[in-house]
Formats: sequence, C-alpha cells, structure tokens
Amino acid sequence: MADPAHTGRAAAPPPVAAGAPDVPGFGLIAWFARASGLPFSASALRRSLPAGLDLEQPDNLRRALENVGLKARLVRQDPAKLDPGLLPCILFRDGGGLAVLSGGSSDGKAFTLVDPEAGAAPETMDRRALRRGFLRQAMLVAPLAEAADSRMPEAERTPGRHWFWGPVRANWSAWVQVMVAAFCINLLSLALPIFVMNVYDRVIPNLAFVTLWTLALGVVLALVLDFLLRSLRTRVLEGVARRVDLSVAASLFDQMMHARMMSRKGGAAGMANAIRDFETVRDFFGSASFVAMIDLMFVGVFIAALFFLVGPLAYVPLLAVPVVLVIALLAQLPLARSAEQAQRLATKRHVVLVETLLGIETVKSLNAEPVMQREWESAVAASSRIGGRTRTWSSLATSATQFVQQAVSVVIIFWGVFLVSEQRITIGALIAANILSGRILAPLAAVAQTIFRAHYARRSMQVLDEMMELPREGGSQARSGLRILRGDLALREVSFRYPGAEHPAVAGLTLDIAAGETVALLGRVGSGKTTTGKLLNGLLAPDSGTILIDGHGIGQYEPAELREGVGYLTQEIELFTGSLRENMVLGRPEATDEEIRKALWLAGMDGFVGASPAGLNLFVGERGNRLSGGQRQGVALARLLLRGPKVLFLDEPTNSMDLQMESAVIARLREVGQGRTTLILCTHRMSLADVADRFVVLDRGRKALDGPKADVLAQLRAARTPEVEG
Repeated sequence: MADPAHTGRAAAPPPVAAGAPDVPGFGLIAWFARASGLPFSASALRRSLPAGLDLEQPDNLRRALENVGLKARLVRQDPAKLDPGLLPCILFRDGGGLAVLSGGSSDGKAFTLVDPEAGAAPETMDRRALRRGFLRQAMLVAPLAEAADSRMPEAERTPGRHWFWGPVRANWSAWVQVMVAAFCINLLSLALPIFVMNVYDRVIPNLAFVTLWTLALGVVLALVLDFLLRSLRTRVLEGVARRVDLSVAASLFDQMMHARMMSRKGGAAGMANAIRDFETVRDFFGSASFVAMIDLMFVGVFIAALFFLVGPLAYVPLLAVPVVLVIALLAQLPLARSAEQAQRLATKRHVVLVETLLGIETVKSLNAEPVMQREWESAVAASSRIGGRTRTWSSLATSATQFVQQAVSVVIIFWGVFLVSEQRITIGALIAANILSGRILAPLAAVAQTIFRAHYARRSMQVLDEMMELPREGGSQARSGLRILRGDLALREVSFRYPGAEHPAVAGLTLDIAAGETVALLGRVGSGKTTTGKLLNGLLAPDSGTILIDGHGIGQYEPAELREGVGYLTQEIELFTGSLRENMVLGRPEATDEEIRKALWLAGMDGFVGASPAGLNLFVGERGNRLSGGQRQGVALARLLLRGPKVLFLDEPTNSMDLQMESAVIARLREVGQGRTTLILCTHRMSLADVADRFVVLDRGRKALDGPKADVLAQLRAARTPEVEG
C-alpha cells in the first residue's frame, strides 16, 4: 500500500480531506484511503454509517474501512511481532484510541507510529513501550483490489459477499461447534436404550445390583452431558442468530435507504414488509425444525446401531424413513403454493394497514372508514383462507407421519415377539429397538413442517434478494472525492419520463444558472418544476442529457457530497418523532444551538420557538403532527439552511405559511442569496418569485421563457398566459 516493497520503512501520512467532520476515527480512515490511492469523502462515509458509531470497536472500524473500499481483518497478536509486510496497520491503545503502526527498524527494536487524528509528527517507540501502550491486537488493512495478497486469508479475498450467506459463512467456527455437539448428543442418546437392554437382559435375571448401580451412574452421566451439550448448542445457535441478525438487518436497512428511488417496487409499505420477511428466514435457522434437520443427518447412526442390536428388525424403521419422506414431499406441492400466496397476501394486508395509518386524517375527514374497513377485512379474510389451507395440509402430513411412527412401533413389537421366541434377540434388545426406532423417526416427524418453513424462508429470501439487487445511488464505486465549491449549474438536453407515464416530465431541458444567481422557476402544475429539483438533487437520474455542477457531470459526485452541496426542499414536508432539535440536526449532527437558532431565524421560526417554554426541546409529535402546516414548512426550511449548501432548490417553500411568516421568510431569503448561494425558487406566488432577478418558465417539461424578471413578466402579460398567480 503505502510501502509496496514492504521494506518496513515508515510511510508518510497523507493529508486528511479538508472539511471532514470532526468524527473520531475518520482521520485515520482517510489516512488509509489516501495511502491506498482511494478518494475519501467524509460526507459519504458518514452517510454510510449509523450516527454515533464508536469506531474504536473492531467490528465498527472494519465496517467503516470496507465502506471506503478497504479490506480489514482483526488479528490477535503482539504488535511488536507483526510481520513488516503487513504494515501499515491499525493498533488499539490500551486506554482508548487508535494509531497507525506504519513501519519499524530492520532489527525490530524500534517502531514508527502515526496518529492521523492529532495530525502530529510520526512517533518512534521501542518494543517495551509499544507493548505497554497498546492492546495485543491489530487491524490489518488492504485495498479490496489487492486483498488477494498475503495480508488476507483465502476465505476473505472476495471483495463482495452475499448479504445473508456472507455473515452465515463468517460464523463457520460456530457451525462446526453445532455439528460436533449434534454428533455427541446423538451418540449419547444411545446410552438410554443400551441401559434398558442391559437391565432387562443382565440385571433382572441375575439380580446384579452392583451392575445396576454402575449402569445407572453411567446413564445419568450421559444424560447430564446430553443436557449440557444441548444447552451449549442452543447458546451457540442463539449467538450466531444474533450476530447474523445484526449484520443482515443493517445490510437490508442500508440497501433500503440507498437504493435508487425509481428502482423501488411496492412503495414504502411493500419494502417494509420485505424487510419484515427476514424474520421468517431468521426464525427458520433458529427454530426447533432446523435442529431436527441437523439431527436427521445422524439417522444412519441409529439404524446401524439397530442392525447391530436386533438384526432384521432394523429394516422396519429403515423402510419407514423413505415413507415419511415421501409423505412430506407430497405435502410440499400444495404447501409451496400456499407459502407464495400467503406472502403475497401478507404484503397486501401490510400495505392496507400502513396506508390507512399514515392517511388516517384523510380517511376520517372523508368518512372513508367503511371503505378501508372493507379493504382490511378482505385482505385478512384472504390471508386467513390461505392460512387455513396451509394448516390443513401441514396437519395432514403430521398426522400421516405420526401414524407411520406408531405403526413402526407396533410392527417392531409384533415381529420382535417372534424373534424373542426363536431366541434370536433378547427382551431387552426388543425394548431398546423400540426406543431407538422412536429416536430415528422423531426428527422425521418434523420434516413436513421443516420443509414448509424452508419453502416460506426460500420465498422470503427471493423477495429480499430482489431488493438487495436493486441498483444503488452513485453506482458501486462512486468515490470521486469531488465537492461542490461554487454552485454553477448547467443542464444540457435533459429528459426524464416517469415509469408508465405517457409524456416526459422533463423534455430536452437546457438551462444555465451561474453560481450565486437567484432564479424563479415558474410554470403550470405538471410542467416539470419539481422533477427538475429532484434531478439536481440526485433523487432521480435523467434518461438522457447531461447535468453539470461546477463543470463536472452530476454522476461524478458521491450522493452524499452532491446533497451536501445541493439542498432540495420538497413540497411534502416530513418531520420525525422527537424534539425540534433532533429534527433540525438530522443532516448535521454536530450543529450547535446557536447555529440552529440562526437557521430558524432565517426560516421565520424564531418567534414561534422563542415563545415556546420548551424551546429547541419542543416535542413535534409523530411526523410533526403537533405543528401546523406552516410551522412544519418553516422547520424543514430551517433544517435545510442549517446545512449551508451552495445550491438551494426550494419547491413551494411558503405555500403553507401565513402572510406575516411568508414576508419574514422572503426578506431573509434575500439575505441568503446576495451572490453567496445559488437560489432556485419554484413557486406560484408572485410575492416569493419577486426575490429573483431572473425568471424561467417551464411548459410540459420544456423551457418556454427565460430572461430578466421584467421582460418575462411582460411576455406573460402579452400572451395572457396564467403561468404566475399573483
């Protein structure tokens, strides 16, 4: 990386990206990214991680490194004994903190450390100081493209991994423990039938009480070990399930947030139900059915034991095994169809529920409760029918399996009596054979239910796979490191059509807006104004044409850097449950109260917040329902202004405000403009449009008029086109 020849010499620390948020650990990650020749964007990295993540935790640090294109692996080893070829690497300070071990002397007695967070000069320390100041572990780092070198084991050299099977395979050692425990548990289960056989055949006929005590102690020991192993297996499985659950849930939520807007299917409720389906997959691997499936692998051990103990009687359970499997497989044809239908109906029911809850005010105001009640009951009834059909087939398969189990027991005893009379087996062997046959068929009894669960889990996996394969914003490696510094905008023959729409929302739009210019974007409803804002913010990607910001194609910007520089205020205001402060700092967690109050002043919200006893701690309610429409709009505008973007696209920013609040906002927006910020006002209100010196009128997605305010207004009056409502 920084030292391709791996000579062990200290690597010079690369500069940290300017403007990086003061987040502990980001400077160190930037150091490795630059040393590996990778661009680093602090905004992009922050966007890819949960807020407040402690990067001094190895798992969190590994996750952050992988998000910037680096492969990381934790090794537990004395840092003084690390191979020089593995440097530079990350060390963990004994009292907290991270440092880079960048090199060492040829005799291994002196080591060079770099602290990118502090920005201090490299530090040299001896072996004793290194061991005293750092933990016995290190994080090895390599670019993904070079992860096939000696730094990474074979199992970790593939850059990508499946969202589910990757975390499952990562816990391979736990699966080995589960299999070893299962093998021992199944071997120990032979102790009880052997104990019974010896008691009937040797203890009772000879009244050998010493032997009885010995056998009893042995079987009790086996039962205790069996209990401990089962408890251990359960604990290991729960640990694996917890780790996989955390990893997969994070991946699913990350994909949901970063998938391209136009690639989403089924709306918000559909995607929420898809993520909820992961519970089906998780429950399958943590269920008793999964444990029974593992035990099924050891059926051959018990059949072999039966052949050893009772000879031909072993053929009875041996023949019963394929019979039970055939019953289970025959039941799967209707069960598989039921699983697919049940999942589809569950999604429909979830959509009805979510849409009703989100639009409950509209439902009540329209007296639409009967309609929504009908939709809900219809969805529940359909789901119940499928559930009943599923339970019927599952119960039928279970009953048939139980019949086979009971029949096997009867046949073994019936045939065994004749074998005992012929002195080919003993009574104890017959009883042991009956116990063992039950042990053989016990996991088979759960086969039908296990296969059904597997069908449902497989269907859920298919849905989740489709979601995880949705294209992500910015592509897979959009790490140019570009930042928007001025705010020059240029659209060249840009077109965009919504899926299923008859006409394009934007058609061949060409437009230039200089940095610091204030422009009013006008037009009828459906003329393409809102779509233009979404294209500039990267929420939508043009079907054709080019969008340039500061002379660079919009696709060259990381989505986080693009939205850091281009602020977009939507017409549909979304606030979240919590305090006013929590809503304000969503896009800028490090903002101070003074900065928040300045942004609220610019948005005309200073009077409202100042009059509230709670101040910034004011609880806004679910989706901001404790605030009026104008207040929600003011908070959203202030939240956007707090981020200080170079470009502001405001879509009807005052349409819910009263005249007094709108007047305050208009006066303060003039201050925001003044050549420092590119300001685009999308509005039908002439009072707000008057802030701009230049008017652009759109019609059916095309530029109809463009010029100084007075000239455009004169043309509009002459044409008597009601584009602008005063």
